[in-house]
This record gives sequence, C-alpha cells and structure tokens, in this order.
Amino acid sequence: MAMLTSDRAAAPADDVAPEVTELEFAQLDGAAPASAPESPLVRRIRLSRLVNGAPTNWSRVAFFVVLTVFVSTILASYAVPLWFQVRGERLLVVTSGSMSPEIEVGDAVVIQQVTSASQLRIGQIVTFYPTKSTVLITHRIVGLTHVDRVDDAGNPVLAPNGKPLNDPFIKTKGDANKTVDPNLTPATQVRGIVREVYPRWGFGLAWAHSGVGRLVLFGPPLLALAISELMSRTGTSVGDLLARLQRRTRRDTDEPTSDEGDRDAPDLD
Repeated sequence: MAMLTSDRAAAPADDVAPEVTELEFAQLDGAAPASAPESPLVRRIRLSRLVNGAPTNWSRVAFFVVLTVFVSTILASYAVPLWFQVRGERLLVVTSGSMSPEIEVGDAVVIQQVTSASQLRIGQIVTFYPTKSTVLITHRIVGLTHVDRVDDAGNPVLAPNGKPLNDPFIKTKGDANKTVDPNLTPATQVRGIVREVYPRWGFGLAWAHSGVGRLVLFGPPLLALAISELMSRTGTSVGDLLARLQRRTRRDTDEPTSDEGDRDAPDLD
C-alpha cells in the first residue's frame, strides 16, 4: 500500500514548542513579535499602562488605609467604654478640676459599682449624685455618719422595736477645694468608687461622642463608600479619577483669563 508523503518534512516536537511559547509570551507582554515592528498605538498603550499603573495601585491602598483608620477610631471610641461595662465598671470623663492634682480636667476615671454602704471608707474617691442634683460629682470621702429618718412632719421614724431608724451618709470634699461640700450625701446616691485614672483619655472620648466628633468620624467613611460605589458602577478607578482632576486643573491653569488676553503690551518708550 502506497503511503502519501508531504513535500515538506515535519519539524521535530522539540523544535516546535519553543517557537510557540516565545510567541505567546511576546503577545502576553504586550510586545510585538520580532518579525513585526511595534506600532505607535501599541507602544503608547504599553507605556501608558506602565506609567499609570503604579499611581492607581497606590491611590487604592491609600484609600483603604484612610478608611481603616476612621473605622478603627469609631470602633475604639465605642468599644472602650463597652469593655469596662462588661467588667461591671463605668468609664467617666472628668470635666472639673476640683480633684486636682490627683485627677485633672480631661482625665477618665473607672468606677466600680457600690452595692452596700459597708464598702465605703474615709479617704476613698467616689462618684455620686449630690442631694437634689442630676450631675455626677467625683470627690473624696472625708467623713461617714448616720442620720435619723424623719417623716413629713419632722417626727422620727421608729423601727418595730421602738428604736429610731437611720441611714448612712457621707461627707465629701474636693482635694482642690478649701471647704467640704455643703450637704451630706446619702450612701445610696454613690454610684461607684474610683479604681483607676487614665490621664487625658477624656478629651478624645468626649470629642468622639460629641456632635462634631461624630460628624468628622462618620462623614469621610460614608463619603468614601459612596464614591467607591459610584466608581464601581461607572467603571472608573481612583487613579482615573485623580488623573481627570489633574488634567482639568492643568487645563484651567494653562488657559489665560480674559483679563490677561485684553491686557495692553507695556509701553517701552
């Protein structure tokens, strides 16, 4: 049986594979094959990708870094007080200097809840509501006493055994004040004993929970997310947006104003 043969001999397998691989790599790299010259359009696109690729990546990294900083600050401002509450404590901001120099304005104090008057001792720093007041005060206990109960008519209230009933009270004073507080405070009005003091923590916490602080902390991340969503829908990257702004700024700078165009030439005479 006769066999059909080609006039052109087939090349060995080892000779074919390298030729195809080199051609594929040349096309993937954006370069033209060795036999064909690189067109100006291909060269322009390749150079544009090399030049504009890095700024796009860096701008994206900067975008996420800034977003992470704002989100972390927001979480910390709410997580720190919550962490103390989980431990059965409260974190309060000091707004007056009546306990200076031990506790200054802007410090944050950690108080532990008082469940019984027997926990109170002279010399302790406590946070309490003064009589007929809704503002918390942090002062030092300088005295402990008991006051007999009286009814609306001013008569003593007696126990079943005939003895007068009394309630524990505390006498307080600010370390920086010259005199003691004018009124005794019922022990039931004490909200906690100061256990720790964190200098200057209060400034950051108070600002983060204020109206301005919340606007500054929540505004930029929400704006950044809105811009990111808009760019993802339009197919625009951060680098492209910055490049457009840069070109527009450059065009506005290069264009002469109407005053410059109508200005007369200087008189040389």
